[in-house]
Amino acid sequence: MSATTHLGITLVEQSQSQKEVTVNAALTRIDALLNTGAISRTTATPPGSPASGDLYIVGASATGAWVGQAGMITYFDQIWKFMTPRAGVTLWVNDESLIYTYNGSSWIAASTSKINAQTGTTYTVAASDLDKIVECSNAAAITVTLPKSLPVGFNFSVVQTGAGQVTITPASGANRRNFDGFTKTAGQYAVLNFYVSTNAGGAAAVYIMQGMGV
Repeated sequence: MSATTHLGITLVEQSQSQKEVTVNAALTRIDALLNTGAISRTTATPPGSPASGDLYIVGASATGAWVGQAGMITYFDQIWKFMTPRAGVTLWVNDESLIYTYNGSSWIAASTSKINAQTGTTYTVAASDLDKIVECSNAAAITVTLPKSLPVGFNFSVVQTGAGQVTITPASGANRRNFDGFTKTAGQYAVLNFYVSTNAGGAAAVYIMQGMGV
């Protein structure tokens, strides 16, 4: 049977019996996607007791009924059904309180405030830091961790605004690369810039780092 181009909704055929089945499935698909948000984009295991219409962006290394569906949109309608996202589709992600847009290969968080002020001595870069400046102002030494999960093209900056030098540490599965081999900011007001160049399977991010470091 033929289907719509973007949402993959099955179309009613001429002289088709039980047309209501096809129409109701289409309405359920539209209802799941519109006027709602994805519950999460990092969940990899299907919930045990989903409600009808529950919608997720499938996380990396998916299991069970979601195996092989990482990055897909899924919703529950008696069983888990899937939609292939197209570039430009945008969803609110409830557990992060962020808007994500699919760019054709990855889900990218929309930027809000450009400055993320950090006053502690440890911080792990998050999806919400896309295109942001992470300001580190503690007087003591600071460790900023690079997670393995951020997508290709993800970019951000780290600025040492306090006396404490900022050491950049890749999490297990991630990689940090730069021309001079430095690992930390050079001193107060030093700036380091980052972008993710590759990320095999969504769990092996490689960060290119450049700026004022030692």
